[in-house]
Amino acid sequence: MFARGHGWPLGVRVAMQSKAFEPRYKRARPAGSVLSEQSLTEKEAAATALAAGSLVRHQTLGLGKVIAREATALHVFFPARDSRFAAKLRWPSAMPFLSQDGLDPDPWLEGLTSFAMDSAMGRYALAASFISQDEAIAAYLAEHPTAFQPSPSPRADTPRLGRAARWREACAQWTALLGNKQAAKLAGDGKYAELARRALRVAACAAPISGMVETEELEDALAPGEEVSRYFDALVSYLSVPSPARPRFERLCAATNALGVPPEAAWPLVTFFPFVAVPSRHMVLVPRSSSAGASRLGCDLQQRAAPNWTTYTRLRDLSTRLLEKLGPSGARDLVDVECFLHATGARRPPSSARRAKASDASGNRKKSIEGAQAKARGKR
Repeated sequence: MFARGHGWPLGVRVAMQSKAFEPRYKRARPAGSVLSEQSLTEKEAAATALAAGSLVRHQTLGLGKVIAREATALHVFFPARDSRFAAKLRWPSAMPFLSQDGLDPDPWLEGLTSFAMDSAMGRYALAASFISQDEAIAAYLAEHPTAFQPSPSPRADTPRLGRAARWREACAQWTALLGNKQAAKLAGDGKYAELARRALRVAACAAPISGMVETEELEDALAPGEEVSRYFDALVSYLSVPSPARPRFERLCAATNALGVPPEAAWPLVTFFPFVAVPSRHMVLVPRSSSAGASRLGCDLQQRAAPNWTTYTRLRDLSTRLLEKLGPSGARDLVDVECFLHATGARRPPSSARRAKASDASGNRKKSIEGAQAKARGKR
């Protein structure tokens, strides 16, 4: 037996040393082959397009939102499944079932942000207390059938005055005492003491609402001084434009912080006066009430103790969408939205038995989805 190449003619030895004589398992596809580059490009493009937060349409499950992507799984929330759990699709096996062509924006679906991993189910889910906007509206109107109907404005000292009526009274007081550019004129004339006196009368209308600034705290905060002058200058500047941008908001936040109010009073003091001045455009953030209502509707406000632009824009966007949704039922402005959010957050969540039933149903749907995908792969 000759060793490889020894004793053979030169031409044969050269041929034996070439890749043509290498064992099949040693032969690698050329690095620049069209097939390998094309497959890689398609997978990268699909992975980029299906990033977390993007919308996608499934052939059978309908429109959904991508919540997270892992190496072998794609988590997508499909509202049509009637479950708070996101579906866990095999990746990239699910790719043929998904499309992003011709999708219109969906503000409600895109606004769902409060997903967290459920360790028991191994899937992302909204809060156990989650309720859809349609369910929340139906429950609210069932409990408060006349909530959006105009009613005479009662006096602020009327016993058992409702939440909406207190907000409306504060709006009316602002219009009478500081509206029609009266606030701007007082600030321009340097009459900050008078401006503070009138502001306190406005705030007194809403003081009984849980989460609002205590009257004594507000009186101390608005005592004459340079900090109060800067606060009212920032407030007037904020109200002087139809849609204030981040710099004006952050200037108002800084001026509020300089007043030395307790942390729990910071958000109401930043957002209350703009809210009652123009309730069609500005929203008030009552810390516990607003965040609880938003969370139940699937929106994470990312609320922190200190007022910040990110949280406020999330609340503003949610409130705008809710006003559009509540409009056909008679909602007029963000006062109605605030009352709706408060009621939604205060409503008791579903019972544990109902949640367990929903989880079982969700698990069965998951098995059906995976079975359909496996069957489709077998046919291919």
